[in-house]
Amino acid sequence: MTPRIRKLFTFPIDDELSEGLRKVKERKGIGISEQIRRAIRTWLVREGVIKKSERKRAVTRKRS
Repeated sequence: MTPRIRKLFTFPIDDELSEGLRKVKERKGIGISEQIRRAIRTWLVREGVIKKSERKRAVTRKRS
């Protein structure tokens, strides 16, 4: 498996956004960077720039 190459971005955000990200981190334990990545991906999918990634479904047992 090939490791992902990631680029580092640094940019300012408003205090309101920063506070909101911090609150989500406290409530749900999702890191701020991950929240930002998820939001950007959702927006890019909605804009039609990238495709929605296929989620691997859990294998379930067949009932007898």
